[in-house]
Amino acid sequence: MRYQRGIVCAMTAALCLASGCVTRSYAPTTDAATHELKIRPGDEIRVVTTQRERLSFKVQEVRADRFVGLTVKPQRKEHRPVGQTVEVPFDELAVLEVTRVEAGTATVAAVAVLLTVSAFAVVTGSAVVIPLMPGAP
Repeated sequence: MRYQRGIVCAMTAALCLASGCVTRSYAPTTDAATHELKIRPGDEIRVVTTQRERLSFKVQEVRADRFVGLTVKPQRKEHRPVGQTVEVPFDELAVLEVTRVEAGTATVAAVAVLLTVSAFAVVTGSAVVIPLMPGAP
């Protein structure tokens, strides 16, 4: 039983690691390079400006020369409160980090984990039993 719990824990960890949430950092050097990142309204981004200000915000609008959004829970070294409207011109970006959930990646990862668990159960001839209530046999 202890061995089976280890397998379930390992598979759960694999699913969490491959859940489809992707964070990437960029240092765009031109407005064109910033547009190529395809940041959309709804994406959550963190930026460091050329004045060394750090901001985390959810993009509401992408204009021709700037991002407009609302600040989210501040990270370390960030000082703006939640819910404040910010505008960050592209030419003031030193570093940009975007986090988005990619549904396709999440689906593929979930299917891969399920197939792996199923294959393991078939090969070993055992079933993983997870009690739903404490004290259940």
